[in-house]
Amino acid sequence: MSRHTILPGQPLTALYLLHVGSMDARLIGLSVERHWKHTVHLASSLESGRVVLIDCDRPGVEAAFEQLAPHPRTGVVCYAFHPKDHAQRFPNRVILGKPLNLEALPGILAKAAAESARIIAAPPRRVAPAHDKPPAEAAQPTETPPSLGHGLQTEDERDLCGVMDDLPAVPTGPLPERLFFNPDEYLIGHLQRAIEQAASSGRPHLIAGLPRLIGVRPLPVPACITDFRDNQLRPLSMAQLPPTTARLISASSLTNHGSETVSASEDFLWNVAAWAARGRLPEGADPYKPVRLRAWPNFTKVFMSPHALRISALWVRTWASPVEIAARLGIPQRYVFSVFSSARFAGLLDSTPPVRSGSTPQPHASSSASTPTGSATSEPVTRQQPQRPSILSRILRKLLNAV
Repeated sequence: MSRHTILPGQPLTALYLLHVGSMDARLIGLSVERHWKHTVHLASSLESGRVVLIDCDRPGVEAAFEQLAPHPRTGVVCYAFHPKDHAQRFPNRVILGKPLNLEALPGILAKAAAESARIIAAPPRRVAPAHDKPPAEAAQPTETPPSLGHGLQTEDERDLCGVMDDLPAVPTGPLPERLFFNPDEYLIGHLQRAIEQAASSGRPHLIAGLPRLIGVRPLPVPACITDFRDNQLRPLSMAQLPPTTARLISASSLTNHGSETVSASEDFLWNVAAWAARGRLPEGADPYKPVRLRAWPNFTKVFMSPHALRISALWVRTWASPVEIAARLGIPQRYVFSVFSSARFAGLLDSTPPVRSGSTPQPHASSSASTPTGSATSEPVTRQQPQRPSILSRILRKLLNAV
């Protein structure tokens, strides 16, 4: 029996996206179209939905629950970056963690819908209209949600950079698991393997099994070719892909029909990594280890998270850990983590710091004082570099000699 076979008495789960962000709505819509067409369909209204999805991190979540008061037999599935933080606010609710596990979500939705359908319908609770309250009482909010970030965020900032709390300035214990993501569970892992295999074999590779193909061309310069648009690629990059969804295929050549977008592999990796990270770090990264950007990212072509320009400007000229960069700039760490993850997969991150003398980097002094085994050939170059006159002084000298 096929896994898509519909048994009698098991209708499609009617899902209504009651309170979700635009990125999550695109992601779920893409999943319904590609993978859930025989298990889930999107309802057009709250009345026609059997289960609703609510993002607890978005402002106005209390108003969303108020809309559910006349619908006690509608199932509710919530999700948040920190589910435990919302358990007291919304007791007896199913609260999943972000990012959503798209492989298990259809079953969770069906279970929530079935359990709520067995509840005996109660008379809808009357919600007093706003004019019944005194003006002073109506102006006061009933509940102030706890702060989940540093100041206000736009919807895209929450979806793309998360609401992760900052780490302490120095390590005090084990790092939280929610700080990290496994690249192999996302498109970025498949893409990185495809680029590595194409570079080692010298042959183009394809990532198949997705709604559209993604091609990797190693020559003449590494490039990625696809007809995915950004508004389609972004939610796909943010989703956890089942292990059998994507597969790598070696190809003899890649044909560009004119509708595809050709991007440098570095830029393509940067974008897909940023969307997968959502303000987190790849597994194995150390947020307290000093690193440096090798070069400026191409911000005319890549996704630019909040403060990315300031982060890059500081990181290209200094060795510092992600935690230290955030402290110097006075910004939330999740924005630095987003740049770190993108730069790591794009190959722009230098993780081998220079030799330091004391606490202040002094590359010239350390080179001259080092043992001959390390830099015998580079030592004369290092000593001659500061003595070389500038081009301005050489021009002035010629002008003076000509008089």
